[in-house]
Amino acid sequence: MRSILFLGLIGLAAALNCQFAEEWHSWKGSYGKSYASELEELERHSVWLSSRKYIEEHNAHSDVFGYSLAMNHFGDMSEVEFKDAFLTHEPGNYTSRGIATFKAPQGMKYVDSIDWRTKGAVTSVKNQGDCGASYAFAATGTMEGANALSNDKQVSLSEQNIIDCSVPYGNHGCSGGDTYTAIKYVVDNGGIDTESSYSFRGKQSSCQYNSKNSGASATGAVGIPYGSESDLMAAVATVGPVAVAVDANTNAFRFYQSGVFDSSTCSSTKLNHAMLVTGYGSYNGKDYWLVKNSWGKYWGDNGYIMMVRNKYNQCGIASDALYSML
Repeated sequence: MRSILFLGLIGLAAALNCQFAEEWHSWKGSYGKSYASELEELERHSVWLSSRKYIEEHNAHSDVFGYSLAMNHFGDMSEVEFKDAFLTHEPGNYTSRGIATFKAPQGMKYVDSIDWRTKGAVTSVKNQGDCGASYAFAATGTMEGANALSNDKQVSLSEQNIIDCSVPYGNHGCSGGDTYTAIKYVVDNGGIDTESSYSFRGKQSSCQYNSKNSGASATGAVGIPYGSESDLMAAVATVGPVAVAVDANTNAFRFYQSGVFDSSTCSSTKLNHAMLVTGYGSYNGKDYWLVKNSWGKYWGDNGYIMMVRNKYNQCGIASDALYSML
């Protein structure tokens, strides 16, 4: 029986080695991939081939979908592995916490498009690596925006500070948490250190906050009325970058590259990943949200995604949205 299994593996390995071998080795080199054994590489190659096929089939009809996909560093991960590692955001229950609710200014005409990157309110794209802490990156993003717009100075803030120090508030380091709790920690703590003084390590450690290195503070958070894209637009237009959470549990989202992401398969209630809305506009006749992710510049469109806007709160873009107050 063992010999039959062994021969089967040999045969499978030979077959896989013939399938896009040069592309596979190039991809491994590009993303620094290495594996503990030949068997593990065989398994990862098989997953990668499946991902490649999915991307290829989607892109054959990208004109219909309105967006295209591309292979990235997630290509050798199964759907379950990806979900467990990266989709760890825990939606906040703002109603029970007494958080202030955003009220859109009355009678105001909002601009058709805005991009806060052009106004110095958005820091460069960051990479959470294997640490499931998107909540920390969304929290720093909205605080960085508020701080920049208030003080006319861009300061990158420390996600590691939040990862290490907000655990007593109910967050779980690199195993998930929620954006409001992260901001609440900063409010109670009296500040958050700069990125340069408290750099990202990709794993939870003991709290090392030093008030001498504080780069910003917060006095609270304001929540967007549940599911209201019109209120979300008003907040983005008048306040600045807004932290959001979405359902990112689809292969299309995982391998997104360009265009306006529009998927009927994502949920507006099962939210699992936090990001930052940095603007909005229209592209090829579709309204979109400009959203900053924390999966590095090699994901999406240099780290960003355009998500469809005004389409029934697709993927829950307005279901768990809030911004920080200085």
